[in-house]
Amino acid sequence: MMLDEGWRFHELGSMTSHDADVPGTVHTDLMRHGMIPDPFVGMNVDSVQWVGERDWSYVLDFEVTPGLLEREHIDLVFDGLDTFAEVYLNDSLLGRANNMFRTWRYDVRRLLRSGTNTLQVVFRSPEKEGREALSAYGRSLPADNDQGAVKVSPFVRKAGYHFGWDFAPRLLTCGIWKPVRLHGWDRARIEGALVRQHHGKGGGAIHVDAIVWMTGEGPVQVQAWCDGARVATRTVFPDGRGPQTVPLSFELMDTARWWPAGSGARPMHQLRITAGDAAGEWSTWEGALGLVDVELDQRVDSIGEAFTFRVNGKPVFMKGCNLVPPDMFLPRAGDSTWVRLVRDMQRAHMNMVRVWGGGVYPPDAFFTACDTAGILVWQDLMFANTMVPGNDAFRSNVLAEVTDQVFRLAHHPSLAVWCGNNEVDVAWKNWGWQGSYSISQEDSLQMWNDYQQLFHWDLQGWLQDLDPEHAYVPTSPVSNWGSQAGLRNGDLHYWGVWHGDSAFSSFRNNVGRFVSEYGFQSWPDSALLARYLPASALWLGSPELARRQLSYKTDKAILAAIQHEFGENPTTLGRFIALSQQAQASAYHQAISAHLAAYPRCMGTLFWQLNDCWPGPSWSAVDYTGNWKPVMFSVQSAYGLNGMRDAP
Repeated sequence: MMLDEGWRFHELGSMTSHDADVPGTVHTDLMRHGMIPDPFVGMNVDSVQWVGERDWSYVLDFEVTPGLLEREHIDLVFDGLDTFAEVYLNDSLLGRANNMFRTWRYDVRRLLRSGTNTLQVVFRSPEKEGREALSAYGRSLPADNDQGAVKVSPFVRKAGYHFGWDFAPRLLTCGIWKPVRLHGWDRARIEGALVRQHHGKGGGAIHVDAIVWMTGEGPVQVQAWCDGARVATRTVFPDGRGPQTVPLSFELMDTARWWPAGSGARPMHQLRITAGDAAGEWSTWEGALGLVDVELDQRVDSIGEAFTFRVNGKPVFMKGCNLVPPDMFLPRAGDSTWVRLVRDMQRAHMNMVRVWGGGVYPPDAFFTACDTAGILVWQDLMFANTMVPGNDAFRSNVLAEVTDQVFRLAHHPSLAVWCGNNEVDVAWKNWGWQGSYSISQEDSLQMWNDYQQLFHWDLQGWLQDLDPEHAYVPTSPVSNWGSQAGLRNGDLHYWGVWHGDSAFSSFRNNVGRFVSEYGFQSWPDSALLARYLPASALWLGSPELARRQLSYKTDKAILAAIQHEFGENPTTLGRFIALSQQAQASAYHQAISAHLAAYPRCMGTLFWQLNDCWPGPSWSAVDYTGNWKPVMFSVQSAYGLNGMRDAP
């Protein structure tokens, strides 16, 4: 039973409520009622910062269908709560949420009644909760991109870009950002399924670990179905109340492998797991199955350390991009936007996307689209550019988050690799945090130990146990740009262009083994800007345009490149935008050409970044409204000319 209609919200302490959208965010609800201006318009983003400092209440009155009340168990399930929330049903506290990336499930059978029920979710300010966590922890942690006066983001399991980034304003959202429902079940429910494959000449041996919650004493029949045919059955008895792992194995007599785009076809099979008895099914789990083996080869060779993806035993050159969330207010984007971005990748002849660690884990629809399109997914865990707390409660929260995501995503043939974090290792070793944050030697040692504990021990071991099918790398990049080690070992984020003020020609001499980030900024078209800025602001150098530029490099880096590449100093906004886009297209073409020319020493190129989360200048190839910038056509051409290099 979905609970997505009839919600109302109010600021905690206020007696006036308004109807609310669920899934949604408090900012979009406030905008819809005219209570705040659109933060994307003008410089309004500065006037709405107070929203993230307040507490908000969402309330729903609902009635339960008689059939649901007859079930043995009824769970209230939130697929996503952003972020600190107290959940009440009929005035009883069910629990407290503290992680945007987790699913929250509460047993509510005893609390539900046949008449009207009242569900309330109280959202606490992420700013205030973060400050309290910081105070309790006793020491601040580096977080360069956090634009708050106090850097609380390391202590909050919330999308990092919400705290501000060099392509995103600071907008601390809250709300029921994913669907909420009542789930009735009897005796058993399937929580997830972990799939392992072993390939032979005659097909594939498939092993499935079904994670099944069971209650009662009688036997439970767990079955696997592939393409509509029953292929495995196991009868199990509950071992107390809670989850049990039920192993199922079968042979898939099909030799056709799943391949990424440009390397072959993508045959898919439908896997279905059921739990029940002779009288019927109680619970079902379904997922796509493709026969594929993706290995990350990091062997030491004559150059240094490789970083090569081997698909079904063959080395494949990866052509792709980095992905950021498609909106500051995520429910507004919806599945259709995520799927459109996959279509953009497909049109541009890509075969890999890196889901960057400062955003969110994409929805199921995104991964299903990647399965179909042949886009391999490099999935960062949601950590970027900050050190992490070392307390047990934080680590336990993270491990529960990762478990949720593995159960949801690991079966997809498009999933290629898990990565622990974005740039934390190189930041700690090269960005001077110890000095800029005045970190003592004792605290420095503790922070590094806490970092290693989470990313090199806890997550490494946890993912190896949960999902041994996929490689895990603790961080990206492995080595810093500007060093010889970075060119010889592992993946590289090359930022000599842009951050280092180097000419575009430097791409030729800075090719790593796998270049997983590089880029150059451009502005979106003036037609897009005109939707969010008054005509009086559409001139080169206006304060409104300056506020939209969030990089510390400002537009000076773009102007310098225009002068260097084209010998021109634009004096009008239209000319400046056009030349910024031409410069970006030239930069990406030169970079991709250099990476492709270095094959097989270099085995991948992922530019930063595919898309935008709001209307402003950035490194994106597709603007906030989905229009391709000139650079995307340049990428399409460069990738398309080499589209069949890796065909088996």
